[in-house]
Formats: sequence, structure tokens, C-alpha cells
Amino acid sequence: MDQSWIFEPWISDVYKNGVEEFLEYAKRNGAAINRRYYCPCVNCLNGKRLDIELIREHLLCDGFFKNYTMWTSYGEVLNLPNVSETECHHSNTYSKDCM
Repeated sequence: MDQSWIFEPWISDVYKNGVEEFLEYAKRNGAAINRRYYCPCVNCLNGKRLDIELIREHLLCDGFFKNYTMWTSYGEVLNLPNVSETECHHSNTYSKDCM
């Protein structure tokens, strides 16, 4: 999902449409507890679970947490580099990844 809208002015249609798309994405992919999801606004920083309407209000009034571009609370998976066993055996340097 395109996340460039989070950097747009909050009053722009691009931002408002992005919020609505995010909320739909959250409902489809987020792990809700009692219909509450983590709020990614600049104040909550994914630390509070709120209902969708309150999240919408927070995102439209306070803004989206700009550094939250990998939506791990909503099903996106981090693609971390993986060190293979072969690489570890051939390396002369110590690494805790090779343990």
C-alpha cells in the first residue's frame, strides 16, 4: 500500500483519502481486540488501542506517526537480512548471528 500520503498536509484530500484507506487496511489486517486497534497517531505512537472512529479523529487532527512506514501492527512483515549458515562458516569474523 502506498504510504506517501502520511507526509502530505493533514487538510489535503490526499491525506484524508490515505487515512480512510489506512482504516480499511487496519480493519482487514489488524489484530483487533474488542474492535480496538493500535492508534498510529503522533500522540499514541501505537501504544493505545482505540476504536476506528477515534483513530480516524486522531489521524485527522493530530497526524500520522511519520516514522511508522512499516505497519507491523497491521500485518506487514519486516524483511530483515538473514545470514546463512554457509556465510557464517566462511567468515573469519565473530558474529552473534552465527551462533
